[in-house]
Amino acid sequence: MNTNKILNERFSIREIQCKVLKPIVFPRPFYDSTMGPFSSYQTTILTLIDESGFLGEVEFPLSCISIFKQHFAPVLLASKNTLYKDLYIKMFWSIRNEGFRGEAARALGYLDRMFYDIASRRASMPLHQYLGATRNWAKLYASGGSTGLTDAELVEECLSFKEEGYNVIKMKAAGDFGTHLKEDVKRIEKVRTALGNDIRLAVDLNQALTVSQAVDFCSRIEDFNIDWLEEPIHSADIEGMQELTSKTKLCISYGESERTFYPFKSLLKAGIGHFQPIGNNMISIDEFNTVCEIATTNGLTLSCGSFPNVNAQLIAAQKEEAMCEYLIPYLKPMEPYYSVQPLIKEGKAHLPEIDGVSVRFDWQKIEKENLISETIKF
Repeated sequence: MNTNKILNERFSIREIQCKVLKPIVFPRPFYDSTMGPFSSYQTTILTLIDESGFLGEVEFPLSCISIFKQHFAPVLLASKNTLYKDLYIKMFWSIRNEGFRGEAARALGYLDRMFYDIASRRASMPLHQYLGATRNWAKLYASGGSTGLTDAELVEECLSFKEEGYNVIKMKAAGDFGTHLKEDVKRIEKVRTALGNDIRLAVDLNQALTVSQAVDFCSRIEDFNIDWLEEPIHSADIEGMQELTSKTKLCISYGESERTFYPFKSLLKAGIGHFQPIGNNMISIDEFNTVCEIATTNGLTLSCGSFPNVNAQLIAAQKEEAMCEYLIPYLKPMEPYYSVQPLIKEGKAHLPEIDGVSVRFDWQKIEKENLISETIKF
């Protein structure tokens, strides 16, 4: 992945606007191990317009709007033919007192993506090609398996993913903070039996367990051919990870909570075998790339959570085995509001040959259905 050429691009942001969309209600609430119900999805769409006439436009976390107003908008509106490397440094240090591990770092990561959108549109290239990708697709794994499903519903959903062409499927377990782990073992066994051993099965625990619980749980599912066990304990408990990886043969995965590449060095030392940086949550595409390089150099498996409609472009620039998560029950309801997006077929996201990021919002439909609750201009 090539992330260096943007540093010498110059930007003069002349207009910023943000449209807050009304919540989209899910057909059925979604539960994971430690959160839920997720009953709706709400987002904002942030647009930057450069004096060159090109724009950058991506979804932006609603929770980060106040951070954007306070820290980033003043820097952007003061940009006058500014080198991106200088602009990014100003934005980076403006959030120092907010810390580099939370929402401020996440907000900067989304904003960084917008500048890549502008730069690749200027270059008349899809973003994945701008980043050096030589293919126009990324592998996906199907994710769902709400802890709110019955056993029969869970098996039926996983089988539907298999029928749609996914050969890697992830389910949730340890619901209600791991208070019925014996039943969870039986659920996993039912899914494994139904899918057969030709399908790779991952299990996500959303940090629900203590180390001793996790060690015991691993021993109970080790014979079910689990591809990776995701976030069994707290994501900051490096010592706990070291203990767990020393006591199980299962591949343990982490990384979704991180915003910079530094913690991944500790995850590597702790024996984590599968890295999961979320592209749009990392503080920059450059840092995401650094994490991917660490994984590749050390022979780890690699996947990226969150939105395949944008993160698939980042994964397309990585090794072919790298994957994007597609959390189908959570993300599919938003898809009708794009006029252009990747074609998801047989376990892959096939990227459209359009300049910039791989989505375009269907503003005509959004406005017709009165989905905009607020427009913020800067």
